[in-house]
Amino acid sequence: MLDTNLWSSIGDEEATAEFNAEMAARGVAVVTPPSILIEVARLPVAAARQRIITALTTGHRVRLRTEAALEAAEIIAEAKRLRPHWLRRMPDTGRTASLDTYWTKKLWREAAEDSTRIHEYQVETYHRPTDYLVAKQKEQRKAILETDFNVRPLTAIMVKSEPDTPEEYLDGWSGEPVEAWRIESWHVYRYNLFTVGGRAALTREDTTRADWVGAYLDLRIMRSDTADFGRFWTQDVEVTRMPRNWLRWAVRFVQSTQKIGPGNPADEQHSAYLPDCDVFVSADARYITALRQVRADAPFEFAKPLQSSGDRSVPVTQRIAEALDSA
Repeated sequence: MLDTNLWSSIGDEEATAEFNAEMAARGVAVVTPPSILIEVARLPVAAARQRIITALTTGHRVRLRTEAALEAAEIIAEAKRLRPHWLRRMPDTGRTASLDTYWTKKLWREAAEDSTRIHEYQVETYHRPTDYLVAKQKEQRKAILETDFNVRPLTAIMVKSEPDTPEEYLDGWSGEPVEAWRIESWHVYRYNLFTVGGRAALTREDTTRADWVGAYLDLRIMRSDTADFGRFWTQDVEVTRMPRNWLRWAVRFVQSTQKIGPGNPADEQHSAYLPDCDVFVSADARYITALRQVRADAPFEFAKPLQSSGDRSVPVTQRIAEALDSA
């Protein structure tokens, strides 16, 4: 799996044929997650954007499902194991099939033909959630620096309730120390499945997570016992069965220990696909450093992060080959 910065170089250098030949000679399969395509689609210069999309879509590529589907699959699997009464009697497989077709086929075809509509939609909708996430990371970084907080190992980072902890944070949680990723994941999904999922018909908010989870789990049953939903996250789920959800938290947290950049949310999004490949190559030294820290502490295996040279005077295929040779 390649980071967006390398796909940009392949497109700019019009080096797709050379890159494909090098990967074929090595017997390497190239996986392409939708998050990379979406990040490319936000680029403002149409001609440059289209060259990169051509590189992404030309040659043998293994297109991955959207991270929302993959993360939801972890929750659904844990619900089957721990909360079988949450399961819908008749899963909405038609809905998920339609979503999968869009994210693995239709979106890519449209982008290859003309990415204008996708670009306009992404520009319109991207900044609000991204600005929010970046602002939160800046707050967290400030707190880490002020308290000289020890952030390693990541598996030892715990959260406990305080006297001013809102009651909604104690709904199913005793307040005793639990791993930080559990609390954050719990509230992300409670907001998306219960709050947004329950009002989206009126507000037209993004219901991506509710769509994927709700195709197999009955959201009404889940909403009827919010304390049980809290126990599911804070006590019962196993981290090794939810690697993508843990990775999203871990990468976001480690990013807060570094200089905060506007590309952090996209990098965090890409991290959800790291269980789907053997190596991930990027020219972004800060991102690779973060991934190496996360990988050293992770309670499961995922792709080895490899840093390539960012020297654009060197052909991109050579830079990628040298990174692979270093593995």
